[in-house]
Amino acid sequence: MPSGAAPPRLFRRAGLRRALALAVVAVLLFAGTVFAAVPSARDAVLDLLGLQGATVERTTTLPAKPPERPLDLGRRTTLGEARDEVAFAPLVPRDPGEPDSVYVRKPPSGGELSLVYRPRHGLPRARSTRLGLLVSEFRGDIHPDFVGKLAGPGTRIERLTVGDRPAIWIEGAQHFFFYRDPSGDIVEDELRLAQNVLLLERGRVLVRLEGAFARGRAVAIAASLR
Repeated sequence: MPSGAAPPRLFRRAGLRRALALAVVAVLLFAGTVFAAVPSARDAVLDLLGLQGATVERTTTLPAKPPERPLDLGRRTTLGEARDEVAFAPLVPRDPGEPDSVYVRKPPSGGELSLVYRPRHGLPRARSTRLGLLVSEFRGDIHPDFVGKLAGPGTRIERLTVGDRPAIWIEGAQHFFFYRDPSGDIVEDELRLAQNVLLLERGRVLVRLEGAFARGRAVAIAASLR
């Protein structure tokens, strides 16, 4: 590397931030950072979609299925207490209403809020979480690449709007959900299979809905966030 040149890792992170700012970019250079902890998936990134707080990458090769682990959602709390613990106003869907349980985890700075709904009519049990609905929220403007989705060619990925807000719908063949640490690397023990997911921007907040429901149901839930 020439004297005075920035390390390649810095270039990759800069590329990631540019991709998120542009919302949808195909950046092969980015693959070296995103998949540094998942070597089997480094060979080909076909395209990348992004919202403020999350990225969705489609690749030709997925990593091996990780072992099943209990969900780590943080500390159980109440909606009232959560309002004082996170750096944003919690959003709760009118449909299906008040959650069965509420969790807050830190990091990230600003906190991540999780709303848990047990399976019921209209919310079938998801294989990935064993819940009817999992709603996760955090400040996407503070953490522009905090969560990610890794999808193979058979997964349906669709960009859409809910109201006038950008969203991404992921459905179908197996895909993976992961967190990134502050350095931008995948936290390997957080890598897990996910079921259908809707990612949605609401102002500074990134909202993630996961469950076994179809797109129409997910959009209806997202549209009812208050």
